[in-house]
Amino acid sequence: MTVNVDRSSKLLQVLRAATGDPNLAYAEPPRPLSGGFWAELLAFSLADPPPGWPGELVARIMPEAAAALKETIVQGAVAAAGFPTPVVRASGRDGGLGPAFMVMDHAAGVHLLSGLAGAGAIASALTAMREMPGLLAATMARLHSLDPAPVRDQLGSSCDTPVTVPGMLVVLREMAYFYGRQDLAAAAHWLIDNPLPPAPEVICHGDLHPFNLLVDGADVCLLDWSAALLAPRAYDVAFTSLLLAEPPLDVPSALRPFVRRLGARLARRFVAHYEQDTGARVAIRELRWHQGVACLRALVESAGWAQQGLTEARAGHPWLTCGPAFARRLTALTGSRVRTGG
Repeated sequence: MTVNVDRSSKLLQVLRAATGDPNLAYAEPPRPLSGGFWAELLAFSLADPPPGWPGELVARIMPEAAAALKETIVQGAVAAAGFPTPVVRASGRDGGLGPAFMVMDHAAGVHLLSGLAGAGAIASALTAMREMPGLLAATMARLHSLDPAPVRDQLGSSCDTPVTVPGMLVVLREMAYFYGRQDLAAAAHWLIDNPLPPAPEVICHGDLHPFNLLVDGADVCLLDWSAALLAPRAYDVAFTSLLLAEPPLDVPSALRPFVRRLGARLARRFVAHYEQDTGARVAIRELRWHQGVACLRALVESAGWAQQGLTEARAGHPWLTCGPAFARRLTALTGSRVRTGG
């Protein structure tokens, strides 16, 4: 399926302006890519790409300009440092496409949990259990080894969206109040009033889970930097271990207890692999506090969808699938009786 002619034409205009080539043409017109909830993804190829550009590309069209700028800066910087993520070829605002866009290399491979659904989930999960924790941990360890200074310098001078955990917590608290969710606002207050001791910041992906990591033979590629922050390493470790422990998988209800037990084992193995790869220990208190931040973020975002009438359109999103589990965890941590739903 291709996109409409007007959208295809506007993307080509943006590409011609970015490359300075008025004769740039498609080899294959844009077609929608599945898998994104926040941004629109269009895959296409160019007939005669500029020097250094691959023929296969993806346009990522994002609904919020400030968040898009942060994402573009982080992805561009880590790609320039040699980290395995698509190289950003062009970016900007509007251009007739929407608030913001990014054009990047097309990533090959399949995500780690490809085909993990329904009755086949058990066999696939057993295979994933052997490989997934170590692969996620190694990818995260490699990211955290990068120098955060270039990202910090660029974000500090040009970004209007939170780029640290304290900044994000303030925004989440205000969003919770705006959505009429006093329970979530109270949980945010608790996290703000009970911070962890300061710790060195690293580049955190903020959304490093099996569906954002593509595997192509021995190569991996990490996608979607929209949730990236400069934060203590425990923030990233906590998020990934949380998503492993509370897997948002579509399995029959009878299998759910088994899947959660399997998820808890995967989460423990992931943390152990990460600590072994980095030589850094992540304390249980750090892990639980940052998992609380991740739960709050998910619940506030899903509360916003409820207020905007978008819950049905977001069906299948991990935030909705895991909402009850996240609410229980946040209640246990903060003492605020957190509920799910709008």
